Amino acid sequence: MIVAMLALLCAASVSSAQDFRGGITGRIADASGGRMPGVTVTATNVATNVASATTTNGEGDYAILFLNPGTYSIAAELSGFKKVVRQNLQVTVGEKLGVDLTLEVGAMAETVQVSAESPMLTTTSGSTGQTVGEKMIAMIPLSDGNPFALARLAPGITYNGDLKFSRPFDNGGTSGIVTGGAQGGNEFSLDGSPNMANGRRVAFVPPAGAVQEFKVETASFDAASGHTAGATVNVTLKSGTNAIKGSGYTYYRSDKLAEKDFFVKKANAAKPGLDYKRPASRWAGRWCATIRSSSPRSSGSTTRSQSPCSRPCRRRRCGTAISRRCSGRASRFTIR
Repeated sequence: MIVAMLALLCAASVSSAQDFRGGITGRIADASGGRMPGVTVTATNVATNVASATTTNGEGDYAILFLNPGTYSIAAELSGFKKVVRQNLQVTVGEKLGVDLTLEVGAMAETVQVSAESPMLTTTSGSTGQTVGEKMIAMIPLSDGNPFALARLAPGITYNGDLKFSRPFDNGGTSGIVTGGAQGGNEFSLDGSPNMANGRRVAFVPPAGAVQEFKVETASFDAASGHTAGATVNVTLKSGTNAIKGSGYTYYRSDKLAEKDFFVKKANAAKPGLDYKRPASRWAGRWCATIRSSSPRSSGSTTRSQSPCSRPCRRRRCGTAISRRCSGRASRFTIR
């Protein structure tokens, strides 16, 4: 009986993965510091206009969970008090922001606007690591366009792979990070689904232009991701917004422009062939979430499609697939 229970626990830990979604928690009080129950708190994604609402409990606390990473505005309102709106709150992968608000006596028609950056210090979690955002991925030169190369910059990470093999289809070189002395114990996830191959390697490396952000956790995991001895790399892909975006690029590497490795020169050996070309493109339309990313000869192509719709789309999950529902119509996320 005990053996069977242990087997079930092991199977559950292998099949589970990290949740890429974040959240906003906090406390609502009045001007005198008294806690306020029954306050309606609404978090709205600025890019997609999707709103999530809750009410404070008897202690004046609230929690809005399962928010897709992005920029949010949060509003708190209660009859007899001025509405408070705080903007520019950045929800990142797997993070929970702590945002406390104060309501002033007045009419609900009056609104108090609070514009501020997200808190720099995370007080809701003891996890340590680093979040690599969209701007960092876009601005820092990447080896062969592999976004996971930036995981080596996280505190507590040591790279033990071969720098010559960091292309998106070099799964071994991509996965060569070590933390806390545990080699080969890392875990990769993509939009909350396991992204692991044989040998504890990453299975799929998305194009850099398709990655919204990812978080590298190195210590103090909670129960949601505490079943690995190494680092956890939690990745989320970009979603469609109300703006039309697109990009096109190509990676070209020529043997004529590449110098011989120091040890290859010393051994008087022939230079290995490193020539390859990898064009790619990505575009996102106004159809709630029309996204198409392609990267031939790398790690495959990704496609998200959606019928035209003027209403906000909500994400739902079905196994390892992701779809978006909009006016009863849904589409699928595929890796081909």
